[in-house]
Amino acid sequence: MDVKEAVIRRRSIRRFEAGGHISDADIATIVEAGRQAPSWKNDQPWRFVIVRDPELRESVARCLPETNPAAGAIRAASAVIVLVGVPAEGAVHQEKPFWLVDCGIAGENMYLQATELGIATVWVSLLDGPRLCALLGLPEGMECVGLFPLGYAPEGYEPKPRGRRQIADIVWSERYGQPFTVDA
Repeated sequence: MDVKEAVIRRRSIRRFEAGGHISDADIATIVEAGRQAPSWKNDQPWRFVIVRDPELRESVARCLPETNPAAGAIRAASAVIVLVGVPAEGAVHQEKPFWLVDCGIAGENMYLQATELGIATVWVSLLDGPRLCALLGLPEGMECVGLFPLGYAPEGYEPKPRGRRQIADIVWSERYGQPFTVDA
């Protein structure tokens, strides 16, 4: 699978095959994709915590609002990767927290790597970050940016097609409002 195919095939999958085990080698490959992400000034303001223990995953799931459907994915996952940001190691420029952008790039790298490996996941960020950080024993100053529960989609599972805006509605040439056209 090439990058273009992984981008197109990537889906937010919250249902996993029962008993599907994700190997440590596959987790290491996914985390390595995150580790290789670019960051402003090569700050690399991220850490990763792997959670496999079912009781701890249950506690992690309780850090989500009851209405968040991803809680079930966390409970059913073979493992969860917690993406942790370290703001003190990143930069803020023009009031933009680049450490958070950097973590987002690392997260997307992991998401695409999981897709290439045939592993289902969903990016979960609607959570009680301080509670999760305390649960995982993170040092003060670190922030839980997102969770990636890992599993295999149930056999025959086909996620709904996702709509996308047309290129003509979101891409401009030189200045906003000037249509971008592709040379024939």
